[in-house]
Amino acid sequence: MQNNQTRGVAALTLALCLLPPAVARAESTAASLTRIEAETMLLRAREKQLEVQSSIITKQNEIAAKQTMGAMLSQPVVVGDPVVRAVEGLGDTMFATLEMSNGSVAEVQVGSVLPGGMRIVSIQNNEVMASAPGRKRIRLSGYTQQVNAFNPGTPAPMPVAAAPRSAR
Repeated sequence: MQNNQTRGVAALTLALCLLPPAVARAESTAASLTRIEAETMLLRAREKQLEVQSSIITKQNEIAAKQTMGAMLSQPVVVGDPVVRAVEGLGDTMFATLEMSNGSVAEVQVGSVLPGGMRIVSIQNNEVMASAPGRKRIRLSGYTQQVNAFNPGTPAPMPVAAAPRSAR
């Protein structure tokens, strides 16, 4: 009987000795899973941050390109340079209609030489490039008509007549 009692105590002691490592293992597994989950969340947040930064850089580049194009399109007309009135053609066969500073109009293509020695370097749908002696390549300005300019020949608008008052 004492032998059975000793076995029972030994089994209980053994069970108690084995229990703490199992509990410790469970706690370390839970801590490990929590740590892995936290790291995963941080990595996802970092990935999202990089996506947003990439999107911002892309938008900034688009804005810069549009500003550059706008600056090119709105460059001031240099007095004496021809002004582009029209561009037409297909493929590599492009022609431009230019208005000279004296009011004359000329139809040109790549390689044409204008009075004063200016040579047409390239013609595209959105630009005409030329090179003048002693100057770098220049982009010829497009024709702009000033619609809102003051014209002294235009009569002044008539004043608005007051509505008649009703008699009471």
